[in-house]
Amino acid sequence: MQAKGIRISDSKGNILAPTLSDILEEVSGGSSFYWSILDLYASGDLREGQSIPVFEREIYDSEKGFFITWDELNSLAKKFYQVIDITLIGCQDKSLLCRYDSDQEMETCDIVVEMIDSCY
Repeated sequence: MQAKGIRISDSKGNILAPTLSDILEEVSGGSSFYWSILDLYASGDLREGQSIPVFEREIYDSEKGFFITWDELNSLAKKFYQVIDITLIGCQDKSLLCRYDSDQEMETCDIVVEMIDSCY
């Protein structure tokens, strides 16, 4: 499989500051993939009677990650004030949505988004 990446080059001062929404805008055909959030550490307002810590625990406790549609993912991304860490995978084959032991194993997915301490 050929790997492809995007370069994020906008910065505010000396800090690189992309949002999850910025990254999702670069994904073409996002609705043609199945999506799963494998890890999340964020702040925001879900506005649906659910707190971020409860949502993070639901993701952490899920066997194959938290399944989410493309439209739901884009809506969710706009509710975050800050995404500190996230691992998100998108696959055209739903059976590939699972927790992986290593980054190399995730290469079987069509799309992998990892933001690590995104405030820097």
